[in-house]
Amino acid sequence: MSCSDFEQLDEKQLADLRLDVVASLFVCGTLDCLEIGQRLVEAGFSGRYYVLIPELPDPQIIVDEITQSCPSIDIQVVTNPLLI
Repeated sequence: MSCSDFEQLDEKQLADLRLDVVASLFVCGTLDCLEIGQRLVEAGFSGRYYVLIPELPDPQIIVDEITQSCPSIDIQVVTNPLLI
């Protein structure tokens, strides 16, 4: 699903999808990965969320921030230098 499609889904529509795994870019359309995580939690998502990011000195910061706000999500960061 594209970023623009995801942005248009409401909480019920996301819940109806019954997603087990979600992957997104660090910034997807007008949402960043924290906002995406929060929307997923509001929809009852408790699966694995992969965030694709460029290489960063400490990607754990992203994991910690999302985990603090969205503890029910299993956050995994995937780094790729081609995303810069």
